[in-house]
This record gives sequence, structure tokens and C-alpha cells, in this order.
Amino acid sequence: MGKVKVKLYATLKEIIGKDTVFVEAKTVGEAIDNLIKLYPELSNVIIENNGNLKDDYIYLVNGRNIVFLQNEETPLKEGDKVTIFPPVGGG
Repeated sequence: MGKVKVKLYATLKEIIGKDTVFVEAKTVGEAIDNLIKLYPELSNVIIENNGNLKDDYIYLVNGRNIVFLQNEETPLKEGDKVTIFPPVGGG
């Protein structure tokens, strides 16, 4: 298990009052679980009622979308960066 950086944008940043959090994790799912342990107010924001990650958010590991990796099971190592982008509205 290594320390990874979780970078948050827009509403997620506003909710917790900072844009970067460091957590210990071996996978993306564990990083998000540990993020929510630190900031429980994020739970309903990024997690569905069934416990899955919300599909309209974008989750990246070192710039690569986890959809093209191993989703929540994507392994992490010390120094990796997990980025979470909320959905963007506008027109």
C-alpha cells in the first residue's frame, strides 16, 4: 500500500474546501473508500445507492481513465495520482 494523491475539481473541491488529499491505497476503489472515510460528505456525491461509483464522474489514474484500465480494481502504487472530475453542465 502506498500514499497516493487524490485531486478533486469543481463541486468536489468546494465541498471539502481543498483540491488535494493524500490517502493510503492499493486500488482506486480503496483510495475512494479512504477519501470518503476522511470526508463522509462526499459519499452521496460520488457513490450510488448501490455502492458503485457514479457513472457521470470521470476517474483518472495518472491521466488515464479507469474505464480503460481495471475500473475500481485499478492498482495503485506510491506516488500515483487519482483525479476525480464531476459532471460538467453548461451550454
